[in-house]
Amino acid sequence: MPRYSRAFFLCLPLLALAACEPSVEAPAGAARPAASVTTQTLAPQVIEERLPALGTLLARESVQITSTVNEKVRSLHFDEGQYVEKGALLAVLEQAEEQAQLASAKADLAEQDREIKRLKNLLATQSAARNEYDARISAKERADAKIAEVQAKIDERTLRAPFSGVTGLREVSPGAYLSAGSAITSLDDLSVMRLDLNIPSLLLGSLRVGMSVNAHSDALDQSFVGTIVAINPRIDPVSRSVMVRAVLDNPDGVLKPGMLMRLSLLKDQREGIMVPESALQSIERRHYVWLMGGDGLAERREVELGIRTPGWVEVLAGLAAGDQLITEGYLMLRPGSPVVARES
Repeated sequence: MPRYSRAFFLCLPLLALAACEPSVEAPAGAARPAASVTTQTLAPQVIEERLPALGTLLARESVQITSTVNEKVRSLHFDEGQYVEKGALLAVLEQAEEQAQLASAKADLAEQDREIKRLKNLLATQSAARNEYDARISAKERADAKIAEVQAKIDERTLRAPFSGVTGLREVSPGAYLSAGSAITSLDDLSVMRLDLNIPSLLLGSLRVGMSVNAHSDALDQSFVGTIVAINPRIDPVSRSVMVRAVLDNPDGVLKPGMLMRLSLLKDQREGIMVPESALQSIERRHYVWLMGGDGLAERREVELGIRTPGWVEVLAGLAAGDQLITEGYLMLRPGSPVVARES
């Protein structure tokens, strides 16, 4: 008998024994293991709908301190960047001639007062003419007017702060000759800042005086809260935008005129449901989320979306407070799949 035939007959008992072994296959009705997912209990929260915008800062009050006459600078009485109170002396222009005229006018007034007093006593005894007394009264009035005129010229040459604020850089030095309109320095009231911004007129219905604004400065990496105080009644016919003015408190003086601010205007505030964007499944124009039901089974539910914020989206319809939203581990789920929540 050939060698291969003998080997075949020797293996036959082993094959028969293997055929008698019971099958180890899993029963057809065995349950699928529960998928481990991360869940979040939904709860209503305050939703703020905001409008983005850009604005430029302006000082509450701002002015250029200038000369109103052609004159030489006698002295300067401020330092650059100095805070000064309203009425503080800033600069004095040459006024020697005017001071002399003032002294002369005051001397003339004093003389007229003396003569009037003397003539008044004489009139009581009928020792002086009435017309002479009246002439002195007129001369006194002219002396008063002369003093006021000269004093006005001196005030033009004595420059004071029209309001409290911070001085800018010096534009002149003592001894310099100034023409009318020449700038000496600037003065800015930085206690409160004005913020002007252009808003598309389509959003005019969402704006109102008293609306809160959040302004962020990239230069300072700091945010500030302000309030809209005025809305321009005119719309720019070219850009179709409207100028809106807000005010920001600036107690520390860190905000400066001319700074660019990024704003978000509070359009609406309401309560609603927000879910992470990562929990959404979008198919064409439809949006879905996965929920874990009370029976431990997965449910896919269509939702209607509202506004979006970084990383979050509002759900207008389809969810309710108390629902168990599946935020992670839903990619391989099917409706009705068993799920178990794992610790976040």
